[in-house]
Amino acid sequence: MSSVNSSQTIPFQLQGKFVGFVYKSNGQSKALILAVGERELRIKIDKTLRDTQALNVLPGEWISIAGEQEFKGNFTKLKLKAYEITRLSCDVKCDQEKENDATVNPRGKTCPKKGKILLCGKSDCAKRGGKKLHQMLEQTLCNLGLQDHVTIEKTSCQKRCGKAPNLILMPGKAKHSKANPKNIAELLEDHYITSLNK
Repeated sequence: MSSVNSSQTIPFQLQGKFVGFVYKSNGQSKALILAVGERELRIKIDKTLRDTQALNVLPGEWISIAGEQEFKGNFTKLKLKAYEITRLSCDVKCDQEKENDATVNPRGKTCPKKGKILLCGKSDCAKRGGKKLHQMLEQTLCNLGLQDHVTIEKTSCQKRCGKAPNLILMPGKAKHSKANPKNIAELLEDHYITSLNK
């Protein structure tokens, strides 16, 4: 009886701590190691990412990886390949030491309660600046020291397509349309820091 050499590819998204790169003999990175819980996963990097700023991450930083996983043969061999790498945190840790009650963020204000940014993930919003807005939100949260307190979640259509890109700041359900990346820092600081420190 002959064995069937079948393969199946499914998309995946992982978040974890970046451990380091695996390099080719010419010095170019070919894979990365991601710590997810107690496990360390080796994930191949797509050629289109190998020379980009997406790889400008340091060990210990939190990253999100989107890609494809391929099962081969009897589905015991699993290969992971990254097509998108997103930095989730920077060197500033707002709650690095939880036992410290007087934890403050870089602007000297106490850390806020947990929050969410609901970002419309539908194609209209993505085409009208949603992708750029997502990157700007991540960077701004990091700059404000909020990366461990506020998460970004993509949603289905928020029914305001004509005013894309759209987002909702939680808690409070504050709806914002045609969000200008230039005003994002002020918007997030007002909602997540200033309002809680008055």
